[in-house]
Amino acid sequence: MKSKIVMLAMISFLLIISCDKEEKTSVVSGSDIESDTKIDAISDDVLQIVESQSNDVVASAGRTNSNSGSFLTNCATVNTVVDGDSRTRTVDFGTTNCTLYNGNLVRGKIIINFINDFDALTRTINYTFENFYHNDRQVAGSRTVVKTILQNGNRQATINLNMTVTYPNGNIYTRVGERVREFTEGYGTTILTDNVFSITGNWKTTLPNGTLHSTTITKPLIVKWSCPNIVSGTISIVRTGAPWILDYGNGECDNKATLTINGETQNFTLRN
Repeated sequence: MKSKIVMLAMISFLLIISCDKEEKTSVVSGSDIESDTKIDAISDDVLQIVESQSNDVVASAGRTNSNSGSFLTNCATVNTVVDGDSRTRTVDFGTTNCTLYNGNLVRGKIIINFINDFDALTRTINYTFENFYHNDRQVAGSRTVVKTILQNGNRQATINLNMTVTYPNGNIYTRVGERVREFTEGYGTTILTDNVFSITGNWKTTLPNGTLHSTTITKPLIVKWSCPNIVSGTISIVRTGAPWILDYGNGECDNKATLTINGETQNFTLRN
Protein backbone atom coordinates (compact mmCIF):
# COMPACT_ATOMS: atom_id res chain seq x y z
CA MET A 1 0.00 0.00 0.00
CA LYS A 2 2.82 2.37 0.92
CA SER A 3 4.56 1.73 -2.41
CA LYS A 4 1.32 2.52 -4.29
CA ILE A 5 0.96 5.79 -2.39
CA VAL A 6 4.55 6.73 -3.21
CA MET A 7 4.01 5.85 -6.87
CA LEU A 8 0.82 7.94 -7.06
CA ALA A 9 2.63 10.85 -5.45
CA MET A 10 5.46 10.62 -7.99
CA ILE A 11 2.99 10.51 -10.90
CA SER A 12 1.14 13.54 -9.52
CA PHE A 13 4.42 15.43 -9.13
CA LEU A 14 5.47 14.64 -12.71
CA LEU A 15 2.07 15.76 -14.01
CA ILE A 16 2.41 19.06 -12.16
CA ILE A 17 5.91 19.60 -13.59
CA SER A 18 4.69 18.70 -17.09
CA CYS A 19 1.71 21.07 -16.93
CA ASP A 20 3.87 23.87 -15.54
CA LYS A 21 6.43 23.40 -18.30
CA GLU A 22 3.72 23.38 -20.98
CA GLU A 23 2.21 26.55 -19.56
CA LYS A 24 5.55 28.35 -19.60
CA THR A 25 6.47 27.38 -23.15
CA SER A 26 3.04 28.31 -24.50
CA VAL A 27 3.36 31.96 -23.50
CA VAL A 28 4.60 34.47 -26.08
CA SER A 29 6.85 37.06 -24.45
CA GLY A 30 7.33 40.72 -25.30
CA SER A 31 10.89 39.99 -26.44
CA ASP A 32 9.51 37.37 -28.85
CA ILE A 33 7.17 39.97 -30.36
CA GLU A 34 10.04 42.44 -30.66
CA SER A 35 12.25 39.86 -32.38
CA ASP A 36 9.42 39.05 -34.79
CA THR A 37 9.09 42.70 -35.83
CA LYS A 38 12.85 43.01 -36.35
CA ILE A 39 12.89 39.98 -38.64
CA ASP A 40 9.94 41.52 -40.52
CA ALA A 41 12.03 44.66 -41.09
CA ILE A 42 14.91 42.54 -42.41
CA SER A 43 12.59 40.77 -44.88
CA ASP A 44 11.13 44.04 -46.16
CA ASP A 45 14.47 45.83 -46.60
CA VAL A 46 16.12 42.87 -48.33
CA LEU A 47 13.21 42.57 -50.74
CA GLN A 48 13.47 46.30 -51.52
CA ILE A 49 17.17 45.87 -52.33
CA VAL A 50 16.60 42.77 -54.47
CA GLU A 51 13.70 44.27 -56.41
CA SER A 52 15.55 47.52 -57.00
CA GLN A 53 18.31 45.58 -58.76
CA SER A 54 15.86 43.69 -60.94
CA ASN A 55 13.99 46.90 -61.76
CA ASP A 56 17.21 48.74 -62.63
CA VAL A 57 18.02 46.07 -65.21
CA VAL A 58 14.49 46.21 -66.65
CA ALA A 59 14.72 50.02 -66.89
CA SER A 60 18.10 49.84 -68.61
CA ALA A 61 16.49 47.59 -71.22
CA GLY A 62 14.10 50.43 -72.09
CA ARG A 63 11.08 49.35 -70.02
CA THR A 64 10.17 52.79 -68.71
CA ASN A 65 7.26 51.55 -66.58
CA SER A 66 9.69 49.99 -64.13
CA ASN A 67 10.10 51.44 -60.65
CA SER A 68 13.82 51.91 -61.17
CA GLY A 69 14.84 54.29 -58.42
CA SER A 70 17.63 52.69 -56.41
CA PHE A 71 17.18 51.68 -52.78
CA LEU A 72 20.97 51.74 -52.43
CA THR A 73 23.10 54.52 -51.01
CA ASN A 74 26.55 55.53 -52.26
CA CYS A 75 28.30 53.16 -49.83
CA ALA A 76 27.11 50.15 -51.88
CA THR A 77 28.71 48.79 -55.05
CA VAL A 78 27.10 46.47 -57.60
CA ASN A 79 28.94 43.88 -59.70
CA THR A 80 27.07 42.29 -62.63
CA VAL A 81 27.90 39.01 -64.39
CA VAL A 82 25.93 38.00 -67.50
CA ASP A 83 25.96 34.35 -68.56
CA GLY A 84 23.66 33.83 -71.53
CA ASP A 85 20.13 34.61 -70.38
CA SER A 86 21.15 34.54 -66.72
CA ARG A 87 22.23 37.64 -64.84
CA THR A 88 23.87 37.68 -61.39
CA ARG A 89 24.16 40.92 -59.44
CA THR A 90 26.23 41.12 -56.26
CA VAL A 91 25.35 44.07 -54.05
CA ASP A 92 28.26 44.78 -51.71
CA PHE A 93 27.65 47.14 -48.78
CA GLY A 94 31.20 46.74 -47.48
CA THR A 95 32.44 45.54 -44.10
CA THR A 96 31.24 48.52 -42.06
CA ASN A 97 27.63 49.58 -41.59
CA CYS A 98 25.99 51.38 -44.49
CA THR A 99 22.85 53.44 -43.81
CA LEU A 100 19.84 52.80 -46.04
CA TYR A 101 17.52 55.68 -46.89
CA ASN A 102 15.03 54.51 -44.24
CA GLY A 103 17.71 54.62 -41.52
CA ASN A 104 18.41 50.90 -41.12
CA LEU A 105 22.04 49.72 -41.16
CA VAL A 106 23.43 46.98 -43.41
CA ARG A 107 26.79 45.49 -44.34
CA GLY A 108 27.98 42.47 -46.32
CA LYS A 109 26.69 41.11 -49.63
CA ILE A 110 23.43 40.04 -51.25
CA ILE A 111 23.85 37.87 -54.35
CA ILE A 112 20.89 38.09 -56.76
CA ASN A 113 20.19 35.92 -59.81
CA PHE A 114 17.44 36.17 -62.44
CA ILE A 115 16.73 35.50 -66.11
CA ASN A 116 16.75 38.33 -68.68
CA ASP A 117 13.16 37.80 -69.80
CA PHE A 118 11.95 41.37 -69.51
CA ASP A 119 8.57 40.84 -71.17
CA ALA A 120 7.45 37.90 -69.02
CA LEU A 121 4.39 38.53 -66.84
CA THR A 122 5.91 36.30 -64.15
CA ARG A 123 9.59 36.47 -63.17
CA THR A 124 11.57 34.50 -60.58
CA ILE A 125 14.45 36.00 -58.60
CA ASN A 126 16.76 33.94 -56.37
CA TYR A 127 19.11 35.43 -53.82
CA THR A 128 21.52 34.45 -51.06
CA PHE A 129 23.62 36.25 -48.45
CA GLU A 130 27.34 36.50 -47.80
CA ASN A 131 28.36 37.87 -44.39
CA PHE A 132 25.26 40.07 -44.53
CA TYR A 133 24.10 42.00 -41.46
CA HIS A 134 20.98 44.10 -40.87
CA ASN A 135 21.17 46.36 -37.80
CA ASP A 136 24.08 44.15 -36.59
CA ARG A 137 22.08 40.91 -36.89
CA GLN A 138 23.54 38.34 -39.27
CA VAL A 139 21.20 37.05 -41.97
CA ALA A 140 21.71 33.69 -43.71
CA GLY A 141 19.72 31.40 -45.97
CA SER A 142 18.33 31.45 -49.49
CA ARG A 143 15.07 32.80 -50.80
CA THR A 144 13.00 32.93 -53.95
CA VAL A 145 10.81 35.80 -55.13
CA VAL A 146 8.15 35.26 -57.78
CA LYS A 147 7.02 38.54 -59.34
CA THR A 148 3.79 38.88 -61.28
CA ILE A 149 1.29 41.50 -62.47
CA LEU A 150 -2.21 41.41 -61.00
CA GLN A 151 -5.42 42.10 -62.93
CA ASN A 152 -5.61 45.55 -61.31
CA GLY A 153 -2.17 46.33 -62.76
CA ASN A 154 -0.35 46.25 -59.42
CA ARG A 155 2.94 44.37 -59.14
CA GLN A 156 3.02 41.50 -56.66
CA ALA A 157 5.97 39.62 -55.19
CA THR A 158 5.59 36.26 -53.43
CA ILE A 159 8.54 35.53 -51.15
CA ASN A 160 9.31 31.99 -50.00
CA LEU A 161 11.00 32.51 -46.65
CA ASN A 162 13.85 30.29 -45.44
CA MET A 163 16.13 32.42 -43.32
CA THR A 164 18.23 32.36 -40.18
CA VAL A 165 18.93 35.48 -38.11
CA THR A 166 21.72 35.50 -35.51
CA TYR A 167 21.70 38.24 -32.88
CA PRO A 168 24.89 39.82 -31.47
CA ASN A 169 24.36 37.86 -28.22
CA GLY A 170 24.38 34.56 -30.14
CA ASN A 171 20.60 33.95 -30.12
CA ILE A 172 19.45 32.28 -33.34
CA TYR A 173 16.01 32.59 -34.93
CA THR A 174 14.86 30.67 -38.00
CA ARG A 175 11.81 31.45 -40.12
CA VAL A 176 10.03 29.55 -42.89
CA GLY A 177 6.82 30.51 -44.64
CA GLU A 178 5.47 32.94 -47.20
CA ARG A 179 5.02 36.69 -47.52
CA VAL A 180 3.05 38.23 -50.38
CA ARG A 181 3.77 41.89 -51.10
CA GLU A 182 1.61 44.01 -53.39
CA PHE A 183 2.99 47.29 -54.75
CA THR A 184 -0.02 49.56 -54.18
CA GLU A 185 1.38 53.08 -54.69
CA GLY A 186 4.37 54.66 -56.40
CA TYR A 187 5.13 52.13 -59.14
CA GLY A 188 6.11 53.75 -62.41
CA THR A 189 7.98 56.66 -60.81
CA THR A 190 11.62 57.01 -59.88
CA ILE A 191 10.67 58.73 -56.61
CA LEU A 192 11.16 55.99 -54.04
CA THR A 193 9.61 57.92 -51.17
CA ASP A 194 6.12 57.48 -52.67
CA ASN A 195 6.35 53.67 -52.66
CA VAL A 196 3.70 51.89 -50.55
CA PHE A 197 3.27 48.13 -50.15
CA SER A 198 0.56 45.86 -48.73
CA ILE A 199 1.78 42.58 -47.20
CA THR A 200 -0.07 39.36 -46.37
CA GLY A 201 1.14 35.88 -45.47
CA ASN A 202 1.98 33.44 -42.70
CA TRP A 203 5.11 31.82 -41.32
CA LYS A 204 6.61 29.85 -38.45
CA THR A 205 9.52 31.09 -36.35
CA THR A 206 11.77 28.87 -34.23
CA LEU A 207 13.09 30.69 -31.16
CA PRO A 208 16.54 30.27 -29.56
CA ASN A 209 15.14 27.86 -26.94
CA GLY A 210 13.70 25.62 -29.68
CA THR A 211 10.04 26.54 -29.26
CA LEU A 212 7.95 27.38 -32.29
CA HIS A 213 5.35 30.05 -32.83
CA SER A 214 3.06 30.68 -35.79
CA THR A 215 2.33 34.11 -37.23
CA THR A 216 -0.54 35.07 -39.52
CA ILE A 217 -1.20 38.51 -40.98
CA THR A 218 -4.87 39.12 -40.17
CA LYS A 219 -5.05 42.63 -41.65
CA PRO A 220 -2.58 43.56 -44.43
CA LEU A 221 0.60 45.21 -43.18
CA ILE A 222 1.26 48.57 -44.84
CA VAL A 223 4.90 49.45 -45.47
CA LYS A 224 6.01 52.88 -46.67
CA TRP A 225 9.43 53.09 -48.27
CA SER A 226 10.39 56.18 -46.27
CA CYS A 227 9.57 54.66 -42.86
CA PRO A 228 11.76 52.09 -41.01
CA ASN A 229 8.71 50.53 -39.30
CA ILE A 230 5.43 49.04 -40.50
CA VAL A 231 2.80 51.80 -40.32
CA SER A 232 -0.44 49.79 -40.03
CA GLY A 233 -1.94 46.29 -40.09
CA THR A 234 -2.32 43.47 -37.57
CA ILE A 235 -0.71 40.10 -36.99
CA SER A 236 -1.70 37.14 -34.82
CA ILE A 237 1.03 35.18 -33.00
CA VAL A 238 0.25 31.78 -31.48
CA ARG A 239 2.04 28.93 -29.75
CA THR A 240 -0.86 27.32 -27.93
CA GLY A 241 -3.99 28.86 -26.51
CA ALA A 242 -5.30 32.32 -27.30
CA PRO A 243 -3.40 34.39 -29.91
CA TRP A 244 -1.54 37.61 -29.21
CA ILE A 245 -2.62 40.42 -31.53
CA LEU A 246 -0.07 43.06 -32.57
CA ASP A 247 -1.60 46.18 -34.15
CA TYR A 248 0.77 48.56 -35.93
CA GLY A 249 -1.56 51.56 -35.83
CA ASN A 250 -3.37 53.87 -38.24
CA GLY A 251 -0.70 54.69 -40.83
CA GLU A 252 1.56 57.12 -38.97
CA CYS A 253 5.32 56.60 -39.30
CA ASP A 254 6.32 55.96 -35.71
CA ASN A 255 7.60 53.16 -33.48
CA LYS A 256 4.30 52.63 -31.66
CA ALA A 257 2.03 49.58 -31.69
CA THR A 258 -0.49 47.93 -29.38
CA LEU A 259 -0.41 44.38 -28.07
CA THR A 260 -3.63 42.61 -27.07
CA ILE A 261 -3.48 39.57 -24.79
CA ASN A 262 -6.62 37.85 -23.52
CA GLY A 263 -8.68 40.96 -24.29
CA GLU A 264 -6.31 43.36 -22.52
CA THR A 265 -4.47 45.92 -24.66
CA GLN A 266 -1.15 47.58 -23.83
CA ASN A 267 1.17 49.94 -25.69
CA PHE A 268 4.23 48.45 -27.36
CA THR A 269 7.38 50.23 -28.61
CA LEU A 270 9.14 48.97 -31.73
CA ARG A 271 12.92 49.16 -31.75
CA ASN A 272 15.44 48.78 -34.59
